[in-house]
Amino acid sequence: MSLCVELSLEGARVLVVGGGRLALRRCVQLQQEGASVCAVAPEFLPAFDRLHGIERRIAAYEASFLDGCILAAAAATPEVNRRLAADAEARGILTLAAAPEQGARAHVLKSERENGILLACSTGGAFPALSASLLDSMRKAASPFADRLPLLRRLRRLLLDRGDEESLILLAELPEKSKEELAVLLQSLEKN
Repeated sequence: MSLCVELSLEGARVLVVGGGRLALRRCVQLQQEGASVCAVAPEFLPAFDRLHGIERRIAAYEASFLDGCILAAAAATPEVNRRLAADAEARGILTLAAAPEQGARAHVLKSERENGILLACSTGGAFPALSASLLDSMRKAASPFADRLPLLRRLRRLLLDRGDEESLILLAELPEKSKEELAVLLQSLEKN
């Protein structure tokens, strides 16, 4: 059984173990999420030279590299990844891995942002290439809501602050309203 969560990494120290393509991708993803990234590997692809703001350690993985981290990304050999996952779990640190059999408790879902909406899906490793097709369908379904999101956000706050039964019922109906209907409702609520 799995639980999908959106993890806030702003300012968090994260360890990426590996120096290949997957490690490069993880470093970029984690840095884009605001994490302070340290990558460790005996050697790195030349593309790592283009990354700025990522600490690199040319060394074999050691458990001490986990000190101060809240998350570790396994992107090395299966053996090193399993060792990282075991070390991280012993320290209460969450580990990401591409393959479920490598002992990690977390796996990155195929995801993208569409105008403030995070879209994500996973096939649980059964057929990862299907995720791109599923995301395309999700993007099409989310598109009509993207321009309404700022209005929905403001209305949600107002209605939750009011907290009465009528406001909670109205809150449940908001996704069905057009952008124009939402704007009129917002004006009405802000006047009161």
